[in-house]
Amino acid sequence: MISRVLGWIGDFFQNLFTVLFQFLGNLFQKLFDGLIAVLKFIFRPILILVAIIFYFIYKLSVLFVLIFQVLLAVGKLLYSFVIGLFRTLAGIVWTPTTPQHGSWSGPIREVFLALEPYQLDKIAYVLMFAIWIMTAVGAIRILSSRGEA
Repeated sequence: MISRVLGWIGDFFQNLFTVLFQFLGNLFQKLFDGLIAVLKFIFRPILILVAIIFYFIYKLSVLFVLIFQVLLAVGKLLYSFVIGLFRTLAGIVWTPTTPQHGSWSGPIREVFLALEPYQLDKIAYVLMFAIWIMTAVGAIRILSSRGEA
């Protein structure tokens, strides 16, 4: 008899605490779900604005990097053009102290020695400069006519 009463009391408190904790759990779940929904509603525009700002900063930095790369490429092109021009112009007035004709055979070496007083190498430098300039002008014409179709 005492065991039944104690069993009944144990079942009563077990059911009581089960129902009480389920009620409190459901109450806090609904409370936090509502709180999270309100916070999402409040902070969603702010987070969207922050995301837009970061995206704008990202795209702006991509634009700056591309502009820098283009300017660097144009600078390299101009530098190479000026260096090539000055090397060509310097080659016109350059006279070696001892001509280097490589390992040519004897008769060709004699032809080189016979033609040195005429200074035909200067004409070759002038022609090389003219060919170089014509190539540069042709390349500029090709690049400038790419947009026309």
